[in-house]
Amino acid sequence: MTASRPLKRTRIMPAILLGATAFALAGCKDDAVEANAFPDKASCEAAANAGTVAFTVQDCDAAYQDALVEYERSAPRYDDQALCEEQHGGACVVDERAAGGGGSIFMPLMAGYLMGSMLGGNRAMTQPLYRDAGGKFATAGGGTVLNGNRGSARMQPSSFRAAPAAAAPMSRATVSKTGGFGSSRTSSFGSSRSFGG
Repeated sequence: MTASRPLKRTRIMPAILLGATAFALAGCKDDAVEANAFPDKASCEAAANAGTVAFTVQDCDAAYQDALVEYERSAPRYDDQALCEEQHGGACVVDERAAGGGGSIFMPLMAGYLMGSMLGGNRAMTQPLYRDAGGKFATAGGGTVLNGNRGSARMQPSSFRAAPAAAAPMSRATVSKTGGFGSSRTSSFGSSRSFGG
């Protein structure tokens, strides 16, 4: 009779651990917010007018303006236009704020913006998106890499964490050392999300 007691404990402990794991996973999932990616402000406004997103047209406009401010502050910068175009698979522009001091500095075009539902604040969270050389879309900080620049998914609020302000423009040597835009970030953060098509 006493020999069966340890056997019962063995059966109960996995059930308790399984319940605790499920509770912990549910807690992590609850932190996720609804996020949408848009290639431009007009796409966000069209979705808001159609009622397919939880945002209003005013939210779209405010988030787009916030994304532009963040773009100016933290977009990757390069000392060579060809290098910028290689890293971002397309057109780059001169950084007007940095121009005039001698050489030109180039930055990729903003390829869309990521917009998340509000977390206790009055404004939606937002981050500009940049195309990488492989055709994916990433935030400047690299915390989020997406397969497309339109669609929706649930994401952790950390996906909207602001990147550090742009530092000195990257040279070809810097890019060779780090692996280029997206590669070092993708490997350090591990995965990309599939947004749209």
